[in-house]
Amino acid sequence: MNHQSTLAIISELDHETRSEHLFTNKQVIDINHINAIKNVILNYLKLIFMPATGLPMTKNNDCYDNTGKPSLLTVKQTLELIKNNISSIRQTQKLSIRDALGYTLAEDVTSSINVPPYRNSAMDGYAINSKDLNGASEIQLKVIGSSFAGAPFSGKVSACECVRIMTGAMMPDDCDTVVMQEDAVRNEDSIRISAQHKADQNVRHAGEDIQQGAVVLSAGKQISPADLGLLSSIGVAEVVTARKPVVAFFSTGDELKSLGETLESGQIYDSNRYTLFGMLKKMDVEILDLGVIADNKALIKETLEQAAKQADLILTSGGASVGEADYVAEILQEIGQVNFWKIAMKPGKPLAFGHINNTPYFGLPGNPVSVMATCYIFVQPAIAYLKGLEQSSHLSLKAKCLNTLKKEPGRTDYQRGVLKQTENGELCVDTTGMQGSHILTSMSTANCFIVIPQHSADVEAGETVEVLPFNDIL
Repeated sequence: MNHQSTLAIISELDHETRSEHLFTNKQVIDINHINAIKNVILNYLKLIFMPATGLPMTKNNDCYDNTGKPSLLTVKQTLELIKNNISSIRQTQKLSIRDALGYTLAEDVTSSINVPPYRNSAMDGYAINSKDLNGASEIQLKVIGSSFAGAPFSGKVSACECVRIMTGAMMPDDCDTVVMQEDAVRNEDSIRISAQHKADQNVRHAGEDIQQGAVVLSAGKQISPADLGLLSSIGVAEVVTARKPVVAFFSTGDELKSLGETLESGQIYDSNRYTLFGMLKKMDVEILDLGVIADNKALIKETLEQAAKQADLILTSGGASVGEADYVAEILQEIGQVNFWKIAMKPGKPLAFGHINNTPYFGLPGNPVSVMATCYIFVQPAIAYLKGLEQSSHLSLKAKCLNTLKKEPGRTDYQRGVLKQTENGELCVDTTGMQGSHILTSMSTANCFIVIPQHSADVEAGETVEVLPFNDIL
């Protein structure tokens, strides 16, 4: 390449990008230095191109900023990238409402009736016509019949007459008010009441809860026990739901042994599969546990490819960060579109995410606390997106910290804590002690994460901190 052509390329790049990141103050480049020219072109390409998945460009399978230096993604950035690259499951099924508990509605549910379907009493008492409340200090009314739930009064109620009525019973046509039985003095076939009652009191109106034609539950709603009652109240026996996601997961490593096997020197029991199983079980998905896969490249590749055919999401724990002494990262580069990220969080800095044959894939860290933290922060919302749910952020509370917590600035720290309430109602949080990513007992003892922001340092005892109470998946 001659000097003129090199200068022309550099000039054209400057003209096309007009980027302060590349050409602040007209960069001066030694045109005889091939690496300098290469870096300019690489930086240019990195700014203008993004992969089809929408994931950030990578260099050496890691996150890099515009200067080519390693960069940490924030938790918020990572969650946004995951959300933009997960599609909800489209296959639907019709289920009885009892079988549909925990599933996601695929269609809106509209009511064909009013709820309540008719005016009814909210109290046990007497149904009266408010016109009889004529301002006298005391009123006497004749009791001419009764209205029970399922057995309404069908006669006519004239002036100065009333009907004994029970909670939920249909209101007589000529009555608009219910006087509680505690406010009436009964004397054989008549009652005495004060005139201080108001028209329409203690009456439930037709359609007060649900109006005919109204959307009762919207698509994307995960069906709860309360929803079963709601559906049955409008006579709906079946609903159309999305099928539950199938999640396949396995561990890799010759050092890992399953329960029941004898440990040899340098070996450990595989705990990650059991914690992931428990978390996934509570996320209400179909689970495909593929076990422990030995460090055999052909076997790992075959397992990943089979998992991509059978599952909607694949998880592995350990071995998926660049530089690991195994085959997972190498295989992922061959058969998938996977990015290897460094996340500005602790525990759980390394994370792989992408797709294997269009099936989303997470490569979680290997340390047991890291795998649980990243599953909670990243995998749980990903599964919600697969289900078609609108995933909101985890519940966040403020609490008084009872301990001094050590932290270095640079990463958001998720320390394990015990959230409790004092006698005066104040929320406070206590550390579980050692916070190493290998200390699994810290997760067993904890009921929350203590979240210390990325740029913060140590927390002093008595300071207010943010806590994320574990929901029912931990």
